Amino acid sequence: MKKPFGDKALGFTEKHTTCLIGAWVLLIVSSLLWNLYRIHDSVLEKARIETRSIFELTLVYRKWAASHGGVYVPVTDKTKPNPYLKSHRRDVKTTDGIELTLVNPAWMTRQAFEILERQSPYSPKSRITSPKYLNPINKPDEWEMKALSAFEKDKKEFSEVTMIDNKRYLRLMKPLYVEVECLQCHGYQGYKVGELRGGIGIAVPLLPFYNEEKTAFVIAIFTHLLIGSAGVIIILLFSANIRRSQERLIKSEWQFRTLSEFSTDWEYWITEQREILYISPSCERITGYKPDEFIQKPNLIRDIICEEDRTNFDRHLEDFKSPTHEELQFRIITKSGETKWISHVCSPIYDKGLIGRRASNRDITDKKRLEERLLQAQKMESLGMLAGGVAHDFNNLLTAIIGYSSLIMNEEIDDRIKGFVKNVLKASDKARVLTSSLLAFSRKQVIDPKPISLNETLENLTKILHRLIPEDIALTIEYASPDYPVYADCHQIEQVIINMVTNAKDAMPRGGKISISLSSIDISEGLASIYEAKAGRYMLLTISDSGLGIDKKDLPHIFEPFYTTKEKGKGTGLGLSMVYGIVKQHNGFIGVYSEKGLGTTFKIYLPVYASVSYTQDTQATISDSVNLGGNETILLVDDEDSIRDFIREMLQYYGYKVLIAKDGEEAVQVYKGQHEAIDMVLLDVIMPRKNGREALNELREINPKLKVLFMSGYADDVISIKEIHEEGLDFISKPMTPEALLTKIRVVIDKGQ
Repeated sequence: MKKPFGDKALGFTEKHTTCLIGAWVLLIVSSLLWNLYRIHDSVLEKARIETRSIFELTLVYRKWAASHGGVYVPVTDKTKPNPYLKSHRRDVKTTDGIELTLVNPAWMTRQAFEILERQSPYSPKSRITSPKYLNPINKPDEWEMKALSAFEKDKKEFSEVTMIDNKRYLRLMKPLYVEVECLQCHGYQGYKVGELRGGIGIAVPLLPFYNEEKTAFVIAIFTHLLIGSAGVIIILLFSANIRRSQERLIKSEWQFRTLSEFSTDWEYWITEQREILYISPSCERITGYKPDEFIQKPNLIRDIICEEDRTNFDRHLEDFKSPTHEELQFRIITKSGETKWISHVCSPIYDKGLIGRRASNRDITDKKRLEERLLQAQKMESLGMLAGGVAHDFNNLLTAIIGYSSLIMNEEIDDRIKGFVKNVLKASDKARVLTSSLLAFSRKQVIDPKPISLNETLENLTKILHRLIPEDIALTIEYASPDYPVYADCHQIEQVIINMVTNAKDAMPRGGKISISLSSIDISEGLASIYEAKAGRYMLLTISDSGLGIDKKDLPHIFEPFYTTKEKGKGTGLGLSMVYGIVKQHNGFIGVYSEKGLGTTFKIYLPVYASVSYTQDTQATISDSVNLGGNETILLVDDEDSIRDFIREMLQYYGYKVLIAKDGEEAVQVYKGQHEAIDMVLLDVIMPRKNGREALNELREINPKLKVLFMSGYADDVISIKEIHEEGLDFISKPMTPEALLTKIRVVIDKGQ
């Protein structure tokens, strides 16, 4: 397949092939014409040679006859005495009376050629002529006059191809000079020895020679056709071979150009003296510098490497002749000032010896960023597991502390002691908030998700948000259209917004602007994979401020628990970590964009609920008039001794009868023996041997209408809160106050009565 840049080269080959064939054909035709001319000339020369031979033979006969004074022959009707011969010895008689007449050489020769003409159609002709002819038969014709004129100019021979009797002849004439013997007959004409008397002409028919010429022509034409055809074939084969070589070269060039021009890698070939042999165009896309800039300044390759990484790069290239080099990763500063990570590999190039090294440089900036995000995600996950575990155990302790302290407050005690207990409860409440934040970060917090409208949630918070920020900070809110529902815990989302606005306010000590906007967005597979989320439609909550911004070194740590950039005593470092945990627990993700001094923007993505049909639901409040006590029997199941002892004491204090089980297995056994007397089961979620979900399944086999209240300090994969709500089960999270637990117990027992 021709490539655009190869058309010219192939066209050049085709053009030169045509020219070469044309030149070869011209050479063959020229050679043929030259050979035909040479054959024709050779044939004429052969005719001349034959004519000269006949001339010489005729001349010998003439001289012989002249040297003997002529030849006497009998007089006949055909040979009568020559009236033009002026000699007293012309006519004689023999002794026997036969009349003889003298025949001069000219007459003798003429008669001899007449005999020859009668014998052969291709016989030569002979004539003697002279300007001073005696016999009219010897009168020179036009051609002979030209020959005689040439002889007068000392020309020794005159020949031409002429027509005689409509036949083509080669006529040749040579001059005839007066000799002593000639004076016997022609002396009276005033001739002297050595004078030009005339000329003797011989005419040879050319037909036999032309027949020979035709044969030679046919052979020459056939030979030249054969040689010409062979030459054309050789040229075509040679050109085809060149074309194939060019096509391979063009294809190789095309492949190289394609790889070079469209490759995302930056390639260069460099000599030991740092001379650049080749550099790919992709260098501009990666570095911002054009190939010519590198060629003009080869040291630019090293100069753009970050100063901290140059030593490693120099060490990497020290052993220039090494056949293998390990991959080297370093940072470069692009022409625009951007820092990029480069993966560099190189190998030697040989061409009759080492000529340089080939280096391939790949931009791995995105890979590095992804690795950093992955490491950060793993770090956050590890921190979350640690925080969640600590918070869960601490919640159990807080439940007991808050519970027993609340019971003490119900007793008649000294005001001073009561003050101490109040301080314990106040500290416990702060600790509860702390553990709640840790559980939110670790995504172990119990949530109560429902399909909610973010527009309505944000609208309900407007007054609170305006009270949070001072007057020198402007707040703008933009709602989504359309407003798709999300499956979320409304209170948790409210906490996220409040925390984000509080952070934004703290970042603007001299006032500024906070912008909150809601919109819908479709997330691609690429972006979703970076945040380990699912592609699809999301609701986007954007919170921006014009504050101080976040330093680049702090950005990777802002979601870590207890990490804060605020002054000591002005922040716990749990606000953003709680936001991070809540968003993750709702299957969303969060991104932050900030520059020092230019403000910060947080983008929170929450997946749209599968069904668009929903109603905004808020948790019903419990009437203050609910009686907290009762006389029913409750089966309490919890593996923590302190929790179990506190709840038993509290329930008994408020009049309930309490049965105890340390785990799900024991709960099933106790219920089997006394299920008729048990009005409700207070069931922990996470327990050894048999968890709350498994225990409930067996208990319902005994009593399908069993009333149960789940409790837990954190959400776990063992039980799905979504399933609890879908099944209509009741749930309370630890730590809880005695009033909250007693109220919830009363609601569960009274349900359906």
